[in-house]
Amino acid sequence: MSRKFSFTVSYSVPVEELHRAITSDELWQDRFEGAETATLDLSHDDGPGTIRVHMTEKVRPERIPALVRKVLKNDLVVARTDNWGPLDGDTARGVFSGTSQGITTKMSGTYEMRPAATGSEVVVAGTVAVKVPLVGGAIEPLAEQLQRRVVESESKFIDYWFASKGES
Repeated sequence: MSRKFSFTVSYSVPVEELHRAITSDELWQDRFEGAETATLDLSHDDGPGTIRVHMTEKVRPERIPALVRKVLKNDLVVARTDNWGPLDGDTARGVFSGTSQGITTKMSGTYEMRPAATGSEVVVAGTVAVKVPLVGGAIEPLAEQLQRRVVESESKFIDYWFASKGES
């Protein structure tokens, strides 16, 4: 069984600036600087104004919900790949996929970056499935919450990143 989800994250910068940042290596390298349990692989296979961001991270045990810790067989390692397309007018679209090791989880969905009254926003829509007998359905909302927290954390980082560069 899988669970659908959707949420919107706001950014304080216009779409053009947000897209330029999200498709730059510099933003992602700064974001992952000092992350000892994470890996980052960046490429621009679809040309300028696009990016493929592949991230993995070993989740610290204290950050894993108790329900998940009970069914883990070893370390929880999450992997996520974001593919952002070019800016088309005032919107950009992307897709994401994610998996985990330790428990079998699959997540996939779409991003839509568009203008908003205070800058821009990204609409995230997707599905998550957790393949754990009996408790998979209870873990799916936790996986959804994790995706939301990650994207919101990235939003805060991006706002900080722009502020530290004196932009916007």
